[in-house]
Amino acid sequence: MSITIDILDGILNRLKEVHGRELAIEYFPEQPANYRLNHPVGAVLISYSRSSFATNEAIDSTWMNREMTIPLTLMFRQLHGKAGVIAYLDKLRLTLTGWIPPHCDVSLKPVSESFLAQNAGVWQYALDFTTKTNQIQADMGISPHLAYEDIP
Repeated sequence: MSITIDILDGILNRLKEVHGRELAIEYFPEQPANYRLNHPVGAVLISYSRSSFATNEAIDSTWMNREMTIPLTLMFRQLHGKAGVIAYLDKLRLTLTGWIPPHCDVSLKPVSESFLAQNAGVWQYALDFTTKTNQIQADMGISPHLAYEDIP
């Protein structure tokens, strides 16, 4: 089981549910240099870039908060107008802000967006979101030691 893949799948499905009829919603390609935008309007490419981990929250086991960054790369044929990348930055922010992916404790929050490039009539922007989940140790068959709050 991969929690990271489940989270990315959840975001992909959420975006397809809301924008799948008007845009291509895909994972970021394995070979970006060979990617070709085939959709007449644009595409949203979903990826995973990094996580940061908080200090351990438990004494007798490993349990930490994991803050994940999920970048979206937008590739559009138009900059302005209703079908332009600028309008879709707003639409995508509205779609994902406040939505909670699978396995997450906190809703998605936008943290940054930026212009990446314009090449051969395709405008590229980045829109980054964060969310939080937990990182726990693998089950080693050892029950955690219970302290003063033991239940009889």
